[in-house]
Amino acid sequence: MNKVSIITLILVLLLSVSLSPVYAETGQGQLSHGSPQSVGMDKEKLAEIDDIVQEAIHHQVTPGAVILVAKDNKIVLENAYGYAEKYDMGTLLKSPQKMTKKTIFDLASVTKVMGTTQGIMKLVSEGRISVTDKVSKYIPEFAKNGKEDVTITELLTHTSGLTPWEPTYLYAHNPDEVLDYINHLSLEYETGTDRRYSDFSFMTLGFIIEEVTGQNLNEYLKENVYEPLKMKDTMFNAAENTNKQIAATSFGNPYEYKMIDDPDFGYYVEEDADKFTQWRNYTLQGEVNDGNSYYAHNGVAGHAGLFSTARDLAVLGQTMLNNGSYGKVDLYNEDVIEAFTSQQRFGQGYGWEKDKAWYMGDKHSQQAFGHTGFTGTQVMFDPKYNLQVIVLTNKQNNGPLESGSYPSTGSLSKAIANTAYESFKK
Repeated sequence: MNKVSIITLILVLLLSVSLSPVYAETGQGQLSHGSPQSVGMDKEKLAEIDDIVQEAIHHQVTPGAVILVAKDNKIVLENAYGYAEKYDMGTLLKSPQKMTKKTIFDLASVTKVMGTTQGIMKLVSEGRISVTDKVSKYIPEFAKNGKEDVTITELLTHTSGLTPWEPTYLYAHNPDEVLDYINHLSLEYETGTDRRYSDFSFMTLGFIIEEVTGQNLNEYLKENVYEPLKMKDTMFNAAENTNKQIAATSFGNPYEYKMIDDPDFGYYVEEDADKFTQWRNYTLQGEVNDGNSYYAHNGVAGHAGLFSTARDLAVLGQTMLNNGSYGKVDLYNEDVIEAFTSQQRFGQGYGWEKDKAWYMGDKHSQQAFGHTGFTGTQVMFDPKYNLQVIVLTNKQNNGPLESGSYPSTGSLSKAIANTAYESFKK
């Protein structure tokens, strides 16, 4: 082949690459690392996130964090800060465990969207269920005490009328007993008339997935969502299933103890907190913080219990932004993604939250969706900009405030999200 032919061939190849479809538009895009400049972001502006996180650590908001920002299928920032475990039952460790980018976190209520909602989306995509189905179609015993007409839609949108929270572990000792407890619950308000964020709605969705598939929730999600996407660090009951580093969270369950013991601390519970004999008196690391998940669901529940890393979550987030595909894996129909992440009732999606400036920032598009977790976890995805902002912290490891609550990481997440948007070059 002569020199002219070689040059011609090179030009043809370059032209074919330049005209090939953008992965994010075809739904095939996989994540890779890239420079901020390669996706039209200002490197110096984005680097301000480091100072934002260090400031939060300095002010005792959290002992550590892992932050990931991805745009146009490129991870442009992925950093670990501080410590994965700094305190043991309130005592400063002589050698705190440094945070790494591979540290696994207790996601708390991020389980609702990166776990249970994914399972429901998968079943809807396959035509095995519909969001308009009544819960009683799959769990007949649910249809009592005013719950006869509650649908999957109402569970997903937190408009079912089910109470937000009760300590099921005071009355139930395993998932079967929890389901029986839920079946006998009465509604707290008329279905569809209000939106009250409810763990019970997502516990019930978890049970629906199990009834439809004949598998435990963790097994179904692992086989049908996480394994196809090679999300090897996403699991329930992390302490039992991995020897990798897991961020430490709370010193037992002081928050839930106070929720039961103090009638002015969120909920009124008639039972005596001291009559419950299984309170944990050690620093939690790899055991789910949420009491209902740990004590009554064996760590696997529709509302809480999932553990993961920022990188794994970014793979699943990119799948959502790719309209349900990642590489050669097709998980969801595009119509299902659109429905679940669009405004449905009270301005919120199916499982997904919308327009939550307190942690999503002030600059997100109307298409953005996300969720938070009680342990200090936040995820936000914006299809308009093909953007992900993932903020994982272990704030509980600093211990509770004098009030009994924990510092909010919402402001931290908001500042990080705002900075990511501000880094877009005009």
